[in-house]
Formats: sequence, structure tokens, C-alpha cells
Amino acid sequence: MSATYRRPALREAVSADSGRAARRPGNAGAGAVADPLARLDVLAAHLRTRGWTTYINTPAGRLASLFVQDPHHRAECGDILAAPDGTTGDWWYWFSWAERITPVHSPAKAADAIIAACQRPADGSLAPQAPQA
Repeated sequence: MSATYRRPALREAVSADSGRAARRPGNAGAGAVADPLARLDVLAAHLRTRGWTTYINTPAGRLASLFVQDPHHRAECGDILAAPDGTTGDWWYWFSWAERITPVHSPAKAADAIIAACQRPADGSLAPQAPQA
């Protein structure tokens, strides 16, 4: 049985000092774990300023993910990952269905894209459909 640990995302982005420590020689293991969490925390802060609910899942043996949910329409939710692109190694935010969102250096754009995708009608159209008479 695997346990999933949930924690609310931090209110503030992780300090620059912790990011520097993760890049120092001898801290390769720490950087591999800390980078996705720090990047998800930054994104969570941007989504919370827009009123969305966020929390980070850290299941044993799996990638950490950010659960996001529209507070007005609870069915509009999803899981977001922060991971490097397999080809270039550049870090991106990803939807759980393996669709890239934005590079991690653009968390505000990622928050906008996540909200737009979660509020998009099921048929994939960009605008809400008017009810048929």
C-alpha cells in the first residue's frame, strides 16, 4: 500500500537561497527533489491569487503534483507536474495527460493557461456554448 502525502502549497515562493543550495556540488539528490516542489509552490501561489484551491501531492515513488481546483466549479480541476523536457532538459509545467503548459520561468502565464484549460468546455471549443433551444 502506498501512501500519498498532501500538503497545502506554501504562500510564498521558496527563497533563492534554497535553490542555490540545491545546485551546489554534492547536493544532486536534494536538487532533484526540491526543484519540482519549489516550482510547483511558485505556480500554486499564482493560482491562489486568482482564487483557485491548490495543494501538493507527494506520493511515495512517484512525481510530486499540484492539484488545482476552481472554487466556484469544483469539477473543474486537474493535476500539474513540473518536470524537464526529455529532449532539451528545459523545465516545464505539464498537465497530467503529458501536455506541456509553459516553461517554469513563466508561472503567471502557466496559471492563466491552466485556468483557461480547466474552464474550457468538454468539446474543446474556446468559448462556452449557448444552450440549444
